[in-house]
Amino acid sequence: MFRTALLIAAKNFRLLFRDRTALLMAFALPIVLATIFGAAMGSMFGGGSGGMGKVRFFVEDLDNSTKSQALVAELTKSAGIKVKPEHDVRAQIAKGDAPAALLIPSGYEADLAAGRQPKLVMYRDPGQTIEQQIIAGNVMPVLMRASGQEMGRAMMKKSLASFGIEGDATKPFEQMLDESMGTSKAGDGADDSADFMSSLPKSLGLEVEDVTGEGHDAPKAAGQSHAIAGIAVMMLLFSLTACGGSILEEEAQGTLQRLRLTPSAGRAVLLGTGIFTIGTGFLALIVLFTYGGVVFSVPVLRSPIALTVLSLAVAAAATSLGLVLAVSCRTRKQLEGISTLLILAMSALGGSWFPLVVTPAWYQKLGHFTLNAWAMDGYQGILWYGRGLDGILVDVGVLFAIAIVLGLLAWRAWKRRFEVTT
Repeated sequence: MFRTALLIAAKNFRLLFRDRTALLMAFALPIVLATIFGAAMGSMFGGGSGGMGKVRFFVEDLDNSTKSQALVAELTKSAGIKVKPEHDVRAQIAKGDAPAALLIPSGYEADLAAGRQPKLVMYRDPGQTIEQQIIAGNVMPVLMRASGQEMGRAMMKKSLASFGIEGDATKPFEQMLDESMGTSKAGDGADDSADFMSSLPKSLGLEVEDVTGEGHDAPKAAGQSHAIAGIAVMMLLFSLTACGGSILEEEAQGTLQRLRLTPSAGRAVLLGTGIFTIGTGFLALIVLFTYGGVVFSVPVLRSPIALTVLSLAVAAAATSLGLVLAVSCRTRKQLEGISTLLILAMSALGGSWFPLVVTPAWYQKLGHFTLNAWAMDGYQGILWYGRGLDGILVDVGVLFAIAIVLGLLAWRAWKRRFEVTT
């Protein structure tokens, strides 16, 4: 019996190693996904040169004094933020150009000279919770140092007191600062740290204004918008690749053998499959976004024209990808294996599963070589920032360009494989 069992196992191993699709799914897919997640998540804890990319932070200096310019210079030295001087920063945050901005009003230097706490204003996008924690951890120490030792100590003590923490005024200012940063990690869990860091600007006396989002639970609304868009794009790729695979079914059934004798009819198969697939994908997106609007109150009607055009662009790009894979693969099983590996990798790289802000800068750039990233940028712009068609033209343009390029590749592969030359 044992010998027979070994023979059966050996036979199954031979079949496995002959099946390239099975090998791909068993060994290649876990390695690819482990590599992607390792690179993305490692940045959250490892730091270093490969750590999380810098978060954009705008500064508008209305005082334009020696002290205000020194403050901007110190902010520029912060490791976790990329400071950029701008005008009308409130409007830019509302459009989603950056997660937060600092307004230095006129009279900043005069307030410091008179021993008054400067009236700084911070504009925030409340939906970008991860970015807010990074910004708070980098900006707050600089602001307290810039306020001077005595005022900084008073600000720190006030901040700690607002969280029920006793601050020793006799301690050196730098020690209080270090202890306050450590306090943000010493609570009951990650939620305590996030709450401390997001509330820190207000507790220090800054005037904080959340300038985008609707409702009282903006982070939740932003997360739901991202989830609906991410799942929509990923599942669309799976379904449209399967639709494109109908070409392989036509070949297996012998239909293409007859159509190959008439080149124009043969091309009609590719064109007809493309039209059907785009239509199917577009309807699937409409259904999913309608569901998201009804169940999760995702604001799908904020800009219906932009949402329609973007969805057509996404469906067209996904269709072209599906047709390239379908025409290039030899069997339906091969198509399923390759497409699964490619789609899951694209979804992870392109931000369908998690915000790209948690990844290194090189990872974010790599992610924008996928159609997922451009689709996610467009949908987030519509659903969260309320952008119209003019605000997502770049995303739409890139997606239609992807559709055209991949469509031409599919057409060429079709001619080489299926058409009869005379």
